[in-house]
Amino acid sequence: MRARSKTLGRMARFGAMGAVGFGLNIAVTVSLHEWLGAPEELAFAVALAVVFAFSFLTSRYLIFAGACHGDPRKQFLKFVLSNVGFRVAEYVGFVVLHTVLGLPYLPAIVAVLAFSFLTKFFTYSTVVFADDREVS
Repeated sequence: MRARSKTLGRMARFGAMGAVGFGLNIAVTVSLHEWLGAPEELAFAVALAVVFAFSFLTSRYLIFAGACHGDPRKQFLKFVLSNVGFRVAEYVGFVVLHTVLGLPYLPAIVAVLAFSFLTKFFTYSTVVFADDREVS
């Protein structure tokens, strides 16, 4: 029962991180464009980089236990590779559901992102931010 509660707590924090990241993306984009005069494309690219760093750091230090014991360079590489894989899989999933199977685009997006959320959570907790110290 305790492990289930711990997992649900992590999942709630993971979801909150996503919501904060969404707001942060918009805030950085608007701030850079409206206040500093950066082109929209540059502002959004910088915002994506900021949110990516935010996601890695909050995942490593606030969400997944044992993460601080792993090698941060290895975890960062795993994080980068898994994110690329997730983005490709999300797009392919959307194309399959919407274009091939004919599901309307909004339900297809919701289904893909819900599945991706659960898959990311599992991958991050068991692969990316797992404690990779040698067990003797």
